[in-house]
Amino acid sequence: MNNTVFAVLNEKEARFPYRVYGAGLDLDQKHLIRSKGFPALLWLQTRKGSGRVVLGDKEYSIGVDQGVWIMPEEPHEIYPDEGDWIIDWLGLVGDQTVALIKDVLQITKSGVYEVTDGDRLHEIIEQIAEIELSDETMKEYSQTIKVYEFITAFAKVQVLASHSSLSTRYDRIKPVLDYIDEHYHESITLKQLADLLDVTPQHLCTLFRKIMKTRIFEFINLVRIKRSKELLVSDPELSIRDIAHNNGFEDVSYFCYIFKRIEKVTPGEFRKLNVH
Repeated sequence: MNNTVFAVLNEKEARFPYRVYGAGLDLDQKHLIRSKGFPALLWLQTRKGSGRVVLGDKEYSIGVDQGVWIMPEEPHEIYPDEGDWIIDWLGLVGDQTVALIKDVLQITKSGVYEVTDGDRLHEIIEQIAEIELSDETMKEYSQTIKVYEFITAFAKVQVLASHSSLSTRYDRIKPVLDYIDEHYHESITLKQLADLLDVTPQHLCTLFRKIMKTRIFEFINLVRIKRSKELLVSDPELSIRDIAHNNGFEDVSYFCYIFKRIEKVTPGEFRKLNVH
């Protein structure tokens, strides 16, 4: 079966209040900007990996067992985190479609949801795609039934994931991020950071990785390397050793190792490429 199908909506099908626009299964989602939105009510759910959805001035993280409803024609941006982001999607159209999810699911605007049985939703989307690819003469009736089935199944497995708003979740660790930004050039301990939130170091590690999708000290290294890149370019006479020490690296060899691992070139090569 094709991974993506789109319905051909004829005049007969246009009379149905709930119709399928298209569906996709196990797709490797890439960066996509829809400045004019999508022509259908869109459900997108993660099967593997994770990605981000930008709606208005808010950015949401979409991991496994999570998905997002996006209202028709609402501008949005979607992009994967590091690695593959495998998703399913279902597009619904029809004069009464938005009203249906409002009445049954109490959904009135775009938002992120957790689902307790993503496999069940995947199964129904697959059935919808199979119907669309079939030679069934009355497929519009079958699709209407499947739309109802999908909405009913979703009602049983969904939990509003309002906490997934990154703007809200970042607030929880903002003191840590601010401290790192101000003290990246100093020695930073896990206990210092944990004390800022009055939590244990272990809890901070879990919380930070869940929100930032990376480990704390990996994040600190990213900040330090960013600052070192600025110094490499702005002060060409400053030695690599001094740049390492000025950015919190006591060992210049370790600094060069981390720099090359992140930037794929050595500090010296980076300077040559960017200083003219």
